[in-house]
This record gives sequence, structure tokens and C-alpha cells, in this order.
Amino acid sequence: MNILNVCDSPVWDIAAYQALHTAARFGKLAHNAAVLCPKKSRLWAECEKLKVKTLPLTLGAKFGFFEAKGWDVVHFYNPSLSPLLLKKARALSRVFVSQFKLGNPRNFEKLAEAQPYVDLFLGACNSVQEEFIGAGIEPRRTFMVPPCISIGRWESAMLIKPAMFQKRPYKVGTVSMDPTLKEQELFLMMAKEVLAVMPETHFMLIGLKDENLRKFARALDISHKVDILSDRNDMPEVMAMMHIYAKTARRPGLSLSLIEAQASGVACVIPRLRGLSDFTVNERNGIIVEPGDALACARAVIRLIGDPSACHGMSRMAFDYVNNNMSVPVIANILLRLYEDVLSD
Repeated sequence: MNILNVCDSPVWDIAAYQALHTAARFGKLAHNAAVLCPKKSRLWAECEKLKVKTLPLTLGAKFGFFEAKGWDVVHFYNPSLSPLLLKKARALSRVFVSQFKLGNPRNFEKLAEAQPYVDLFLGACNSVQEEFIGAGIEPRRTFMVPPCISIGRWESAMLIKPAMFQKRPYKVGTVSMDPTLKEQELFLMMAKEVLAVMPETHFMLIGLKDENLRKFARALDISHKVDILSDRNDMPEVMAMMHIYAKTARRPGLSLSLIEAQASGVACVIPRLRGLSDFTVNERNGIIVEPGDALACARAVIRLIGDPSACHGMSRMAFDYVNNNMSVPVIANILLRLYEDVLSD
């Protein structure tokens, strides 16, 4: 099968990650797969590392001036849809669209308008699939395919977790690139509440290394207990040191770092937000708390720290769920079956 993944994401996000790793997997299964993406993007660089064939997504290509001939499937990831591009692709290939983002009704309206040129719309979680249908896309033309993760990079962290959960002090971390710093501030407020009860706990805040965050931590008198780190390339090693991941997001959406934490055997505290909590069963593979509630988040963290066996059991369930439902081989096989079904129509 000839498969072209198209991703115009300017940043390294969950859509770019899936476009890369599914193409790499298809290649290993003897399919002809390539990624069409901006030449100076990180996705392009990551494709080169994994020896995945790349094609440049130029301005002309976005308006349909690219060679679609020869591709059985053209799969768009989080697309900024151009009708001309879709028409060109649909004239010669079967077209799939994967959507990961939530919360923008106009984007889903545009997707609904593109129905004549799309064979199947794939939502990365149930909440996205619901948004498809709410925007007017026929339910029979939607399907839910979870995000994928290359589990091998993370399972080594999982293997050491039984011993880690017996060690003190506990390390609680999060990853946030929120430019408003509101998510990070909520995490620090949660940390202060935890430290009032368990003063030996340590915290890691990874993402934007902004001096305002250090000032905020000083104002809370917890700066000496918090490591504020910039975005890193060694996240498997960082996750290996972490006992609990506390996501303090304030808006709906999926989080690659949350999935990575679960794949690393880190027990997770998650806000009840569409997308973020779609793959979590409360008290089984994570603890779900109300969004924006630092005290509720702190109470969940304190409970996990106080019960290492329950903490490890929860992390084990999280790992098993990700491994069984989101690993690259699983997701690639689901996609291949969907491609085959549509091509056989």
C-alpha cells in the first residue's frame, strides 16, 4: 500500500508525532510510506533520523500543487484544510483526516464542509468524535483512533517503578508549555498545599523556563523544593525519576506528555477535561479531579504518596492501557485495517 501522511504542524506536537511513527511503522511492514511536511520543521528532522521518506510541504503544495498520483491513501493530520489540496488528493487517492485538537467550533465546521472530499474522519478521542458529529459530519464517516506512542522509549522507566515507589522523597512533576503561565502557577499552588502536609516532597516543573515562575515559587516560599526546567530531549530519563505526574491544564485537549507519563509507569492526577481525561477511569489508571482546583489536586497527590502500593498499582494499570491500546504497532494495525476497508469499497 502507498500511504502519504500530511502534517503542516509548525511545532512538535501529538499530531506530528503520530504522522512520523505510523509512517515509520508502515515502512517496516513493507508498505511505501512518506510524510509531507514543512522542510524546516522538527517533524522533517525527526523523519530524517528514522529514515522516513519526506516530501516538502510548500505553499504551492498547500494549494494543491503537488503530485498526488501513486498514493492509495493520503492521510491529513490536524489539517489546515485547503479545498484545492483536498480536491487534488481525493481525485487520485482515498482521503483520511485525523483531528486531535478540541475547543474550536469553527475548525469542526470547516471539517464538516470538507465531507465531499474525505472518506473517513478519525478522532483521537471520544470527545473529538463527538465534536465531528455535532458539527454535522455523518456518524458513519467517523471513527475513534487513539494517539500512538513508541512504547519502547518509555517502558524502561516502567520497569524500575516498583522499586521507585518504595523510595522517599517522592518526586511530583508536570510538563507545561502554557505561555500564560496559569497552568504552571496552579501546579505551584498545588505543590505548596502538598508541602504543608508532606514537607519532604520534591517537585519538577518542565517546559517554559520563565523567571516569573521562579518568582512565583519564591513568593509561595517553596522555591527550594521545585526544579524549574526548560523543555528537554531526555524525557524518558526524567519520567524515570518521577513518581507522580500532576496535570494542571485548564483547557480541553490531548496531552502527549500525559501519555508519556502513563507509558513510563508514573501515577497520574488528571483534570476532568475533555480529551485529557477521556482515556482515564477514575481510581483505576489515574485520579481525576476538578480542573482549576489546586487543593483537590494536592489531596490526590498526598493520598498517592501515602499509599505506595496503590500508587504503583494505578501506574501499572495506566501502563497496561497505553501499551495495549496506544502503542505504535496497535495504532498502525488499526489504521491499515481502516485503509483496506475504504479501498475495498
